[in-house]
Amino acid sequence: MALLEVENLRFKYTDTDLFNDVHFRILPKEHIVLVGENGSGKSTFLNLIAKNLIPDSGKISWLNQTRYGYLDQHLKVKTDISVYDYITEVFRPLLEKEQKMNAYYEKLSDCSEQEMEKYLTYAQSIQEELEDSGFYAMNSTLNNMLNGLGIQHIGLDTHLKNLSGGQRAKVYLAKLLLEQPDVILMDEPTNFLDSQHIEWLAKYLVDFPKAFVVISHDESFLRKIGMVVYHLQNKTLVRYNMPYELFLKEKDIRSEQYKKAYENQQKYIKKTEEFIAKNIVRATTTKQAQSRRKALEKLNKLEKPKSHEPMHLHFPFSKELGAEVLRLRDLTVGYGDKVVLSHLDFLLKHNQKIVILGKNGIGKSTIIKTIMGILPPISGEYIWNPSSTLNYFAQEEEYDAYITPIGYLRYFYHLKTDGELRSILANAGIKGDLATKPMRELSGGQQTKVRLALMTMKKSNILIFDEPTNHLDVASKAELWTAIDQFQGSVILVTHEDDFYEGLVDMELRFE
Repeated sequence: MALLEVENLRFKYTDTDLFNDVHFRILPKEHIVLVGENGSGKSTFLNLIAKNLIPDSGKISWLNQTRYGYLDQHLKVKTDISVYDYITEVFRPLLEKEQKMNAYYEKLSDCSEQEMEKYLTYAQSIQEELEDSGFYAMNSTLNNMLNGLGIQHIGLDTHLKNLSGGQRAKVYLAKLLLEQPDVILMDEPTNFLDSQHIEWLAKYLVDFPKAFVVISHDESFLRKIGMVVYHLQNKTLVRYNMPYELFLKEKDIRSEQYKKAYENQQKYIKKTEEFIAKNIVRATTTKQAQSRRKALEKLNKLEKPKSHEPMHLHFPFSKELGAEVLRLRDLTVGYGDKVVLSHLDFLLKHNQKIVILGKNGIGKSTIIKTIMGILPPISGEYIWNPSSTLNYFAQEEEYDAYITPIGYLRYFYHLKTDGELRSILANAGIKGDLATKPMRELSGGQQTKVRLALMTMKKSNILIFDEPTNHLDVASKAELWTAIDQFQGSVILVTHEDDFYEGLVDMELRFE
């Protein structure tokens, strides 16, 4: 019996239909990945089945007593609590049972023989419950989770409000996994994990004894965990009962079949409409024309195949620099008095492309923020070539959620016309009404494309990217790779995706 059944689902976001009579199900222990291009509606669908949104029509039916948990990058939780206290809330019911059991055992020292039998039965019953629930392996389970996701080094007494968005996402993920619901729903869980922790999460999910649905654009990760694939395309969901690797081959075949079916249907519609127009007013053929009109009205029309909106990114180059672009001299970076990395010495050379690697939290973003002047160095110095012009993509950016892509670009280039800004956005794959929608209504990938569009408006000789591939689909990553590869100046890149920087950079700068 299915844990979840979705039937004839329709949902319209503002004035756009996202889903057309969608069907979906989750069977016990199924390991599902949900894939599709940026803006196809994957996150919206996950929010619908998590009951955070109400569909326009159709049914979303969870099996009675099915527990599901949802990991959303924008999850809102209380933050005035330590990492340890937040995560161990999972064990609170078991800790309360342990206290109750100990209270019964304490009563054994001062009670009648009749009461002793009763208290002993109660205590032993609770102890069996604790053993069955794995309570006595709690510390081992907790430590495995904290180490596996790289949370230990954050500081378990640190309050959530003092963590970065990425660190909080890891803590939320740890708690969700420890809760072990019947179904886990996860939207881009790898965005703030480095390759070591992604590897750990993949192994954990492969061995997970229950069901999950995961949205991710990390193909390597999907290949490891995906045993059932739902592909969201042309406003419908297609189920593939096969591992992700096989899906990649089957998808192309089905896409071609769908395209031919659409083309044939369009020919049929055109031919039928022409017949109706010619014969509807003729007495001898009007009934036949009316019959065909009714048949046409009942026809289940296929959506026009939606092709990938390509990004044609070009990062304009300003001017050549000398042999030395950036020098770090005995540089120590961190926050306030907290040292993250110390005594760094490095030289970035003319037109050199480098990638900064290391486990999550090692200080990659801290280095970037320091050389960008966002954080002051604790000691030492960094020296840019005097003719350097920097173009920076931050890992996280806060902006008015109601601003439109056109408004976002105009904030920086206020003399540009709407037509000019639309053209720039279109080159980044943001076309039509997407340019005038509030940023909060765009998918994570679409928001990233808007920010990349801004970078194409600035001439520079140094590009700095901090995790630019988060949220981007496979085709968009390839287009970004090409744009960076063609840039004539120096590049500093931070990424957790090995596949992305391979063949792109001249040097790896790895911190252990």
